[in-house]
Amino acid sequence: MNERKTYNGSTLDNDLTLECDVVIVGTGAGGGYTAEILTNAGLRVVMLEKGGHNTPKTFSQNEGEAYPMLYMDGGQQRTKDKGFIVFQGRSVGGGTTVNWTTSFRTPELTLKHWVDKYGVKTFAPETMAPHFEAVEKRLDIHTWEMLPPNANNQAIAKGCEKLGYEWHLTKRNVNGCANTGLCGLGCPINAKKGMLVTTIPSALDKGAVLVSCAEAVQIVHDGKRTTGVEALAMDKFGNTPTGRRIRVNAKHVVVSAGAIRSPALLMRSKVPDPSGMTGKRTFLHPVSLSLAKMPDEVAGFRGAPQSVYSDHFWLPEGKLFGAARLGYKVETAPVFPIFTAALVDKGFGPTSAALMKQFPFLQMAIALHRDGYNDHEKCGTVEISGDIGASLDYPIDDYLMNSLVKSMLEIMEIQFAAGAEFVIPMHIDGMPLKSMAEAKTWMSSAPMGLMRMLAGSAHVMGGCQMGGDAKTSVVDEWGRHRAIENLSVIDGSVFPTSLGVNPQESIYATASKNGAALAKALA
Repeated sequence: MNERKTYNGSTLDNDLTLECDVVIVGTGAGGGYTAEILTNAGLRVVMLEKGGHNTPKTFSQNEGEAYPMLYMDGGQQRTKDKGFIVFQGRSVGGGTTVNWTTSFRTPELTLKHWVDKYGVKTFAPETMAPHFEAVEKRLDIHTWEMLPPNANNQAIAKGCEKLGYEWHLTKRNVNGCANTGLCGLGCPINAKKGMLVTTIPSALDKGAVLVSCAEAVQIVHDGKRTTGVEALAMDKFGNTPTGRRIRVNAKHVVVSAGAIRSPALLMRSKVPDPSGMTGKRTFLHPVSLSLAKMPDEVAGFRGAPQSVYSDHFWLPEGKLFGAARLGYKVETAPVFPIFTAALVDKGFGPTSAALMKQFPFLQMAIALHRDGYNDHEKCGTVEISGDIGASLDYPIDDYLMNSLVKSMLEIMEIQFAAGAEFVIPMHIDGMPLKSMAEAKTWMSSAPMGLMRMLAGSAHVMGGCQMGGDAKTSVVDEWGRHRAIENLSVIDGSVFPTSLGVNPQESIYATASKNGAALAKALA
């Protein structure tokens, strides 16, 4: 076993130059999984990560410390018009270090739609099945069997049963989980099998190099081929350049920086864009939320964050696309104090204090919408500014707002069916509502303009769309760029629509498929 070779950009005394076969920008589900595949094939790999190299030794159970350490913009990243808060990981392991371990295969209906509409034939369900099987084995993905689920998730099951809706247990990528509920702050015992504790250490043991606190700013190319990547060394939070520069010379470049920063890097580098699609058709899985006060203690901060879900509303009107509203998956979100206090702040003083005194009894339900299936959807557009700035313009039109409002009412009904004493819609003017009749009346009259509904997302997809037609796609179905012959994109940015499910396993399976093909081509 080789001695692991890592660099911390925040502590570099001099500029750094490295040589390799493949440089991978990003260490999340796409880049982290691809790194192991390529090093197993004997290739020399360098991984660049904007965030720090954090581990259980440095993780904090204090939200005020954890969010700046592990999340983009300290967990306050927003869309251009501030209408959505967008959670993205910014640490070695990317989103796999901070996600809630929820694992789903890409729905077969989604894969078939991609094959039929976008011509990516190798993403047919039967072709992808072996890759899903491989990643589930590699990352200990299995149905969560520590029963019963915590009270936060039990409320979803109870409410669905009362209303006659189906519900199921989720699959999670864990081994030895202690049910701490701290997944979103970094697993304190390395039970979460994200890239931080699986593929990245494996790649390092086989000679790969990791550079943390390094922001890739330029893909060096001549319009046909790339020779590597230039990056800026960053401070320990990945926010501010230190003045040191990093150059990685490589025979092949893999961009795995996520669905905002992957297209942003291509655009900033002026990579040729024959399709004109780079940074276009970016998806969010828009989420509406409802908080409920239950009669018994919930302690939603403890236990597996997401262990129950329902697909009752996933196909509105029985349609994958063309419905009058977006379909969605019913899930929960953990109830942490800072996160919850920010959502329910109804003015400083007695009102907020009184609500937070009931904190142990609060339960949260979310509706995770699937976007990008209807031709009239505006979706999102990535924009760049300066050397490292990137943002997502994701307009909230009437179609999306109507979907968010209806889903809010429906998840509140589930909470009432589970025994809620009152519910609070996540709206700037939201207030305790004691019945469905009261909830319907309030929602019908509440203003729903920009920044009134408190909506968000932890899933960003698209922006480097794959497809069978070079005229309408940034990369082909193997992730190979249409204009630069030795450039690949392997992450969720290649998806031609959103998934309608938590994306990590879909990104892993895509990396399994396309990473193996790349290794074969380069080895």
